[in-house]
Amino acid sequence: MIVVGAGAIGASIAYQLAKAGIKVTVFDRGEVGGGATGASAGMIQINPDRTTPTALTTVEVESARLFPALAAELRERTGMDVGYRPAPLLHVALHDEEEAPLRAHRAWQADHGVAVAWLDRTAVLDLEPTLNPDVRAALYYPNDHQVMPLTFARALARAAVDLGAIVREGAGVDRLLTEGERVVGVAIGGERLHAGEVVIANGAWSSSWSEALRTPIPVRPVRGQMAALRTPGTGLRHVVSSFGGYILTKADGTTYVGTTVEEAGYDARPTVAGIAGLLALAPRLVPRLADATFSAAWAGLRPGTADGRPLIGRLPGWHGVTLATGHFRNGILLAPITAELVADLLAGRRTRLPVDDFDPGRFLVRAA
Repeated sequence: MIVVGAGAIGASIAYQLAKAGIKVTVFDRGEVGGGATGASAGMIQINPDRTTPTALTTVEVESARLFPALAAELRERTGMDVGYRPAPLLHVALHDEEEAPLRAHRAWQADHGVAVAWLDRTAVLDLEPTLNPDVRAALYYPNDHQVMPLTFARALARAAVDLGAIVREGAGVDRLLTEGERVVGVAIGGERLHAGEVVIANGAWSSSWSEALRTPIPVRPVRGQMAALRTPGTGLRHVVSSFGGYILTKADGTTYVGTTVEEAGYDARPTVAGIAGLLALAPRLVPRLADATFSAAWAGLRPGTADGRPLIGRLPGWHGVTLATGHFRNGILLAPITAELVADLLAGRRTRLPVDDFDPGRFLVRAA
């Protein structure tokens, strides 16, 4: 089998296929995890609202449940620590007018089984004393976690290779090989490689195959900018989120500030306006970050879909091609379950969770 894309989704799929004893080759035009995966903050959070499809929440919960065992498995196989750590979240209200929306959000989530508590100002500052003392209240999510996203993707790829997979970096697929209504492989320059199945998992670039497959793959790039800071003293103990963005301290001591959500096409460059907004946010949430040292800025292109659900499944009208894309801001979170679902589909097994809500054909049905 061939997997196109070596981000968290593609690398995770390759690992599951290799574990099953399947010969798999992964192609990526850049490096493992070098796209949206490496640009992300690596948060593993379950934070649904009224607009979140039930099916999406179900797979998010199951995928989050898979992480502890997967992280331990990758460490045992590769010796790599993917940075799986608790990262409880504080979603803060800094102004009176922000309290009502937070209360409504918390009430809805509590009714739907989300572990979330309401904290007053004193309780918030007890948990995170360096927060802005003007904080009014916060929602507290004690069960969230994080990983180092680039390390996570690289560990998955290394584990897959150790099991016999081939990972080819700097090898962008030029075209899909087809015979009638079947995809039979890929071409890279003059090289042609055949496979029984091709999995399209190259994120925001998945739509580039629409013309060759004569079928729309409705995934679009959504830019997210990030900044990294080096801070004196100890880092934050929690992820601190607000209506304007979030900050968190990673396992290596770097503090991340994120993120923008921009319709900017395939322009993955950080901008002055975007980074300036993030740098203004940081000391507004945590005043001592005004003395932090600027370390880096970057941007990634998330693969978005019109209804906020990923595309997981066979492409209608074709044999030999499966989509695993469109995860938007949840690529890290959904990588473990997506890989298991795709492995089930390719093996002809009943999937461990229903995938009808992620069927790529749903957009074609609506169009008809």
